Amino acid sequence: MVALVLVALLARLYHLGDKPYWLDEVTTVRRASLGVHALVVDSLSFHHLPLYFLISRGFTALGTNEASLRLPAALFGALSCALLYGASRMIGGRRAAVAASMLLALNPFQVQYGQEARSYTLVICFIVLALWSLASTLRNPAAAARPWRAPGSARIGWLLYGVATIGALDTLSVAVYWLLAGLLAIALIAAKHPKQRRGLLINAGLVHVVILACYLPWVVAMHQLTHGDMASGLDWVPPLTWYRFWTTIQGVYLLRTTSLIRFYTFPDGLPWLGWLASLAAGLGLLRNVGRDGAVLVAAVALAMLPAGLLVTSLVSPVWMPRYLAWSGPVFFLFAGLGLARLPRRSSWVAIAALGALSVVNLLPYYRLETKPLWNQAAVLLRRGLPPEGLLFTDAPVDVAMMNITLGRLGEPFRADRWTADPGLALRQLQGGHPVWAVHGRVGQADHTSVATFAETVSPLGAPCWSGAVGLDIIIEAFAPSGSACTAPAVE
Repeated sequence: MVALVLVALLARLYHLGDKPYWLDEVTTVRRASLGVHALVVDSLSFHHLPLYFLISRGFTALGTNEASLRLPAALFGALSCALLYGASRMIGGRRAAVAASMLLALNPFQVQYGQEARSYTLVICFIVLALWSLASTLRNPAAAARPWRAPGSARIGWLLYGVATIGALDTLSVAVYWLLAGLLAIALIAAKHPKQRRGLLINAGLVHVVILACYLPWVVAMHQLTHGDMASGLDWVPPLTWYRFWTTIQGVYLLRTTSLIRFYTFPDGLPWLGWLASLAAGLGLLRNVGRDGAVLVAAVALAMLPAGLLVTSLVSPVWMPRYLAWSGPVFFLFAGLGLARLPRRSSWVAIAALGALSVVNLLPYYRLETKPLWNQAAVLLRRGLPPEGLLFTDAPVDVAMMNITLGRLGEPFRADRWTADPGLALRQLQGGHPVWAVHGRVGQADHTSVATFAETVSPLGAPCWSGAVGLDIIIEAFAPSGSACTAPAVE
């Protein structure tokens, strides 16, 4: 387990600070610099639970550069491998634990979120711990049903399940689907064991009263601070389509590298490797389902999150890759169970081969442009824009992201050097001053398309130069009539 955790940590620390911040990470940078009260209020006002940001605030002593504020995510990502090892070993033995933890350690999707200054690896840690605790508790219904003070009761398991579930809910609201999975698993075990049913339901009821008492006040506070507009926090999520569904499945379960801000799968790596893991997971599910309560808990958890998000998307779109992040470890748990079903020598060979192939599959991730290169665009625009020129952007958050990089250089864009008003940009151009325009993706549901950007800048006339920075950023230069074109020096 220690070796696998070190592998996971190395994979997440490797080039940890190389890729630039993007919009959500800029929020973490800003929020982590606030006082505790202001941080909590700001988080709840934007539909976020505050726990992860409070933890990030403690890491600002190391700086606010990419490596420093992503370090908590890397540490939690490595810790999740240790927790999955424990859960898998309890359910399926050592070989299952090694295989499951290895797949989690080297999955490009999990490594990516282990290099993201956001809360997803923390919620994974809490939910894997909760799953481990609940599975261990329910595999022995007689002990799970005993009063907590009675000898041989499962009070430690219930306690850990409750604490971990509270932690998950106080980190990310998507953990509600784990709460539902836990309740469903408990109900199914209670239905199968009528002699223990009353004790199981009493113990479960006590735990969940405490869980809700520690979670619902945050929901009430969020409702107050958003003035009752709770649904607006998801108005940026794009509608579910087959393409978006399949791209998400490839990243979360099939070991593919996907873009963080686009529904796009890169063609690099070993595209067929995920299918081998899927075959192992299918074998693990078929050969183990119904064996005991521990497997039932894992099976319900595996199904609940994607099914819940799909059903919820019928009312309001919520299908996002990162919202499915905590179901990835459960999928790899079943892959481990499947590989453990092979003959002992064959299974160790298969696990070793899968590990080596996973390393090969992961390596392209580090060089792929999984985030927009706003750091490069920032330096190019700040250094190249003529002193008398004006920068136009169709999204002010573009400047906020670029100023993260430029602030370190002591050269942030001042308010008089840029505008989001196309009328002001036109007057600047008509007054004989050049205008540069920038457009780029800032998230997975940008409301301004390239076509809309082109329409917005069309009054400026035809650009005298246009180019791109990476995959997601467009820059256009407009020169006054009769003036020479000053073009950005895009490499």
